[in-house]
Amino acid sequence: MKRSEIKLLAELRNGAVLPLSRFPSELSDALIAEGGVSRIVRGSRQSLKVSSFRTFDIFLLSKGLHQDKLMETLQVMDDRTSRAQLTSLTGDSKAVPVRSCPGFPVNVIDPLSVRLGERKILLCNCMGTFLFINDFWNFKIPSDVTVVGVENMENFRKVECHGVLFDQLESRLIFVSRYPQSKDLGLWLQSISNPYVHFGDFDLAGIHIYLTEFYARLGDRAEFFIPDDIEARLMHGSRERYDTQFERFGKMEITDNRVKPLVDLIHKYQRGYDQEGYIL
Repeated sequence: MKRSEIKLLAELRNGAVLPLSRFPSELSDALIAEGGVSRIVRGSRQSLKVSSFRTFDIFLLSKGLHQDKLMETLQVMDDRTSRAQLTSLTGDSKAVPVRSCPGFPVNVIDPLSVRLGERKILLCNCMGTFLFINDFWNFKIPSDVTVVGVENMENFRKVECHGVLFDQLESRLIFVSRYPQSKDLGLWLQSISNPYVHFGDFDLAGIHIYLTEFYARLGDRAEFFIPDDIEARLMHGSRERYDTQFERFGKMEITDNRVKPLVDLIHKYQRGYDQEGYIL
């Protein structure tokens, strides 16, 4: 059961009268049919209210929830909750969705000293490995370090195989990945002040990801990584990729004018280029 649904149940359990429109139809139908909840109709407005708390509490138990622990259950459903805590409240670790391993992976080319809470950690490149940051709220990096978000996992795993590609950034670097797909990386980026550079595919979809998921959150602190030789590579890129993406992204709004020259090149050659092409 979703957190939003449990919150509604907690409000009902506290005696609230709630608009029917706030409930998913499947949940409202079940509450009316077997959950001790009545529908209140006043003109065109319909609301729900508990009419039998005994029946309502039985309904909660059938969903793996306890009537006296609804607020505690909501509190433990944030990203730092363990399934052990959830089981102690509900008796069922699967009763509500809990992410067992929030966070994101990081990688480096050159050694970099970082902090995780009170601990100092030296990140070093070791081909075939990278570090996963679970406690990302307490992950701190030096202020002169640029964060490079690598969209493709193969490129991320092999950052040391990109030769001098990133020398044009003229900064100390730490590489991050959105894998597994979640909001954690974006939340961490919003909590720090370091510059962010997005290394994605050089096609319309790749630029759309950058604009909507990173530039929209970080503003001009974010930029799209454009290698010096990208025009020569686009000339020999994928026409099929361009044709496939054009209908959806061909007329997207370019909110960051710095990527407009790249978009113009993509349209000029009507091709896209995968970032994997930069792995030596």
